Amino acid sequence: MNNKYKLLLLAALVITISWATVHFFNHDKRTAKDFAEEFYAIPLPPKTKVIDQDFNYGVYYGGGPWGSGGRPTVVAYKKLSSELSEKDLVDRYTSNPPLEGVEIYFKWDEKDTTTAGSEKKWFEGEMPKQPSTENHKGSPIEVVIQSREEFESAFGEFARP
Repeated sequence: MNNKYKLLLLAALVITISWATVHFFNHDKRTAKDFAEEFYAIPLPPKTKVIDQDFNYGVYYGGGPWGSGGRPTVVAYKKLSSELSEKDLVDRYTSNPPLEGVEIYFKWDEKDTTTAGSEKKWFEGEMPKQPSTENHKGSPIEVVIQSREEFESAFGEFARP
């Protein structure tokens, strides 16, 4: 075989292996991003705007590395400002049809963890049992709408701590 063809074959092999490696190592991020994009696509209620939104993934959401059984969890959130009542917002996100796994917080604690140079942020709080029916026209309230879901990592058992 000619040396040019050997070199070309070797270059093609290196490129293919490099592409497959990058694709493999980005699987978890793509899974998390797809989940977040689906969450962000949920239409906003009237008189409501997004203040902040973000997503991340890892094993730390939900009570430490073993809170999710050590499985990777993706979390996506939107921090909103709304003139609607708490009840209108709760009804919007929990009925007609209900959005599975959506958490709604009017009072919350912001949690963050920094591991391996990356900051992970999510929210914890109590979902209201008796949401207020008072409208907030002219003085909007802030609310966090968040969703978390475990997913299967490309790394399988190696993704667990």
